[in-house]
Amino acid sequence: MHSFGFKVLPVDPEDKSGVPISVAGQTMVDIQTLITDIGSMMLRLELRLQNEIPRDLLKKFDLSIGGSESGIGSGPSAGNEVALEKALKIVCATLDFLGKGAVGTWMTDFFEDDQSRAVIAKDLIVLNDHLEGYMLEYGNDERQGRFKGFDKQKILPYTDLKEEVSAAVGVIVRDKKKFNHWNLKNDEFLEPVSFDKNIAPSDIPTFSKAGPVIVIGKVNRNENGHIRNVDRIKLCYTIPELNFHTIVTKNSDRELLNTVVAKTAYDEDRDEWVLKNDILGIDIRKASWDSAIVAFHEYMEFLFDTYAGDEGSFEGEEQEIREYLLSLLPVI
Repeated sequence: MHSFGFKVLPVDPEDKSGVPISVAGQTMVDIQTLITDIGSMMLRLELRLQNEIPRDLLKKFDLSIGGSESGIGSGPSAGNEVALEKALKIVCATLDFLGKGAVGTWMTDFFEDDQSRAVIAKDLIVLNDHLEGYMLEYGNDERQGRFKGFDKQKILPYTDLKEEVSAAVGVIVRDKKKFNHWNLKNDEFLEPVSFDKNIAPSDIPTFSKAGPVIVIGKVNRNENGHIRNVDRIKLCYTIPELNFHTIVTKNSDRELLNTVVAKTAYDEDRDEWVLKNDILGIDIRKASWDSAIVAFHEYMEFLFDTYAGDEGSFEGEEQEIREYLLSLLPVI
């Protein structure tokens, strides 16, 4: 991984007065917040996490003091570079583009989750405001960029979520106390949902029998990222399986050449979420959707560590597991 760095400089190259600690410090906090929020979006999209992103995973996106000659920079532990480098490249590309005064479709192209886009737009505006009178130098050893600000009015519309829709995963369950009311469940909590007028009331019971589903509507979250409710659901899809393009755990990142499949189910009798991969003999059962996702990735990483290393002599079923795991990885 290339080492990325960030530092604040006066706009005037002849200005030798330096940069106030308050400006430099706040800007570094803003950069860290931006990278963390982009990382959170990536994890939510790639792992299909629904509620609070586990702090152990978000630590992947922490920068450190001393990662560059001055300011802050990247210095992830071995095996933990992929996610952070991807987030840093998005940050640098965004600053490159917005710093030219253009916006176009950049925000929707790179930040496809509506709620994450609104959060990231606010982060960018805060960074822009705190940098007034100064500029941010950023990049890696191959390329450096300088950001002096953007047209704030062009970014403000992306902070408005009034009409936006997004997706949530869970099972639809009937409310036991309120007649003709429904909830979304993906952990121990029941979150109320409402359906748009294009959904016939007679169709809703079929959704509740479908097992894990993706609903498309206005997903409202609290400040920690936990779903509070979903309004005006327009569409509802079943999720028979997930296809993971990356395997991410708190201690490792792996990009895959071929996706690994996880079959999904919800065991209503045991109140358990189930993720399976028959080829690898994986059968994960957890009390929440998110914990099942995390456990599936941790088990996949265990299998890679055990069977897909450079050395190892396996026979029979274990050799078949090794060959399958190797088929998922890029050729080095």
